[in-house]
Amino acid sequence: MSSSTDAMASPCSHDQFDEPDRGTVLNYIFQAASDDELSIFKELVTIILDNGRGRPKEAIEELRVEDVGQLEGFSALHIAASKGSLEVCRYLVEELLVDVDLVDKEGRTPLLFATYHNGGTAEYLLDHGANQDKADHDGSTLLHYAAELGNCEMVELLLAKGAYVDPVSACGTPLHVAAGKGHYGAMKILLDHNADYNKMVNGVTPLIVATDAKSMKCIKLLVKAGANLKEAAAYTTLHAEKVVSDYFLNCIMEDVDANRDVPFDQGPMLKREIVTSGLISRGSNSLKNKDYVVAAKLYSKAMVLDPDDAVLFSDRSLCWLQLGDGKTALLDANRCRKMRPHWPKACHRQGEALMLLKDYEGASERFWDGLKLDPVDTDIEDALREAMKSLKTSRSWSMRAN
Repeated sequence: MSSSTDAMASPCSHDQFDEPDRGTVLNYIFQAASDDELSIFKELVTIILDNGRGRPKEAIEELRVEDVGQLEGFSALHIAASKGSLEVCRYLVEELLVDVDLVDKEGRTPLLFATYHNGGTAEYLLDHGANQDKADHDGSTLLHYAAELGNCEMVELLLAKGAYVDPVSACGTPLHVAAGKGHYGAMKILLDHNADYNKMVNGVTPLIVATDAKSMKCIKLLVKAGANLKEAAAYTTLHAEKVVSDYFLNCIMEDVDANRDVPFDQGPMLKREIVTSGLISRGSNSLKNKDYVVAAKLYSKAMVLDPDDAVLFSDRSLCWLQLGDGKTALLDANRCRKMRPHWPKACHRQGEALMLLKDYEGASERFWDGLKLDPVDTDIEDALREAMKSLKTSRSWSMRAN
């Protein structure tokens, strides 16, 4: 494209350009649309492009950017709208009656590109029939694009013109998109227009997306709006290492502990869901990876908020066992047994701790208690056999010593 408006006028001088080639005409027309040079643009379209046939509308609608790239398939209206060329937009829409929803190769309309420009072209196109809900070939609407940019002015405008607040594309709703970019302002506008803060798309909610973005403000905004932690908790069970982090827990629990920004009746649920599906999931992963110190710390954090979960004490007891701390392992095992006296695993944990402390008689008794509760548990049966063997050996050595 030529950057000189003087040079752009030259195709209209028939003394110099009797038969300009199509590429030159295309460049001049698109440059005039970009620069909002209406008089030059009109001459190029009516005199040269249409060549006096009286069909300028059809001629300009057929004219498209042909270069392979992001602009392929752009019409003159796309370019004028994207550059804020309001006078050219008016001429195309009101005088030539060009289709205001022309699409490029990707199915994108001029209005979509007007959302990138905070001039008056977007509002003008909307006022003249542009479809505010039209999606491109990937299913993304104008509101998706405005949310991705964090363009609050455009989000407000689209919603004021009646745009649907929760259209779904491959990347979720506009609220998902804004949350993923950490755009607090755009999120607040969407929520003020009743965006669905619990919408699940591709297995994730806006809260999960905001967590990935590590945006404390966005996380708190969603929780305050009433975002349901159950979906987030279910997701963390499978993706704990990705979603549940100390950062996330601190963001949420800070509000729970301070009793602010969280609905009163959600406080206990938030604590329970986050702990059970967050800290415990991460603790279990650490345990599987034989990182027993980290696992024990995570279970300890969980116990502060949920001190009545016997499974937590059982799993932390196992951590102490692996670290060779029999006394602490027995303390946790005894707490577990007290909470769930009829749980075979609690008996098993007690027996294992006593074995580490070389109390083989006590270990045998605890393993026997567990086997009575679950006669088909081969692990407890094997442990009982080993405990009795160790007890017999220790007594034999004791007798020899005496």
